[in-house]
Amino acid sequence: MTFGEKLQKLRRQAGMSQEELAERLSVSRQAVSRWELEGALPDAGKIVSLSRIFSVTTDYLLKDELEFSEPAETPPEPAPSAPQKQSVGKGLFIASCITGGLGALGFLVIAVLSSMIQSMVPYSYEEGGMTWYSTRPGYSFQGFIETYRLEAILWICGGLLIIGLLLFWGWWSKKHPPGLPGGRKEE
Repeated sequence: MTFGEKLQKLRRQAGMSQEELAERLSVSRQAVSRWELEGALPDAGKIVSLSRIFSVTTDYLLKDELEFSEPAETPPEPAPSAPQKQSVGKGLFIASCITGGLGALGFLVIAVLSSMIQSMVPYSYEEGGMTWYSTRPGYSFQGFIETYRLEAILWICGGLLIIGLLLFWGWWSKKHPPGLPGGRKEE
């Protein structure tokens, strides 16, 4: 039995189309067809991948005189790159949650502290037809920021929140790609 005949037999036994096998090997369907029709042989790396996919030895695939397949010593090859795509998307989602969460948490902490710690709050009063402007102890978000010079912290928290939102938008865009005209999705 030739290489092409063995490949065709193994592919059919596995219930795989030429396109499915080509996708797993990152080659064109025409390449798989040429291999099965004895028009060409795959390179060494693809032969190793084929032996893993079908759980046979490379000797079985390459030697015409071997009619029965021996189980391969290596485990079958895992499904192609689907978990990697999910982990990349998952990582982007986690990064967006962490950065956005840190920014929001910073704002929340400053808001809570400003309601608990006195700061100098500007106020005005009228006396004798004149308006006087001064400060007095009180509770105010703006007064807390100004009294304790927390503007830089506020900018950092705002930056983290914006970065988190941008990362979330990037994750959302990858998870829900825009459709092409006619309702088709890009392949």
